Amino acid sequence: MTDNQSETAPRVIEVKNIVKHYGSVIALSGVSMKVSQGEVLCLLGDNGAGKSTLIKTLSGVVRPSGGDFLVEGKPVAFTSPRDALDAGIATVYQDLAMIPLMSITRNFFMGREPVKGIPPFRHVDFKYCSEVTREEMHKIGIDIRGQAPSLARPVKMPAMRLPSRLPASRRLPSAGRSSFPVSRPDRKRRSVPRNAAAYPQSEQPAG
Repeated sequence: MTDNQSETAPRVIEVKNIVKHYGSVIALSGVSMKVSQGEVLCLLGDNGAGKSTLIKTLSGVVRPSGGDFLVEGKPVAFTSPRDALDAGIATVYQDLAMIPLMSITRNFFMGREPVKGIPPFRHVDFKYCSEVTREEMHKIGIDIRGQAPSLARPVKMPAMRLPSRLPASRRLPSAGRSSFPVSRPDRKRRSVPRNAAAYPQSEQPAG
């Protein structure tokens, strides 16, 4: 989108002189920005510059101490992330933000569950949720065949295929433990198909 197109496109989000204080700490000081329909913006800044605070303000997690916040030209004052979602503002955070005791499907639709039925007997449409979850996971390279592993099973840790060109030291988690050993001298190396599905040993499909 060119600068001229950005100026003429409908304004989706606009903030003017947004301020956020945490006691004596100034997290945001007079931030102003505009986001037009079809426009993609990149927010850059040093550590502690207030990037996360600004995003949390836009998504309703943090309430600003001052300034104006407009969505489609109308002033808003979000009190929760639900208000932001209802206004069409969704946020994808950099952490996993999963609930281990909930299924893959429930984690996928958390807070935005599609329902069906007639009030007061409306209930979550789990069949539709599972179909969408399976399809979207397949798009990013996670292929779930049949019901193993089941989408209704609680999530402990997501398994994702990382870029093979990165050094092993960069591919391993930094939390002090690894889900997969780098090498085991007492075992022979075995080649694994590139798109093979991984199952726990107790759930490996027969044949």
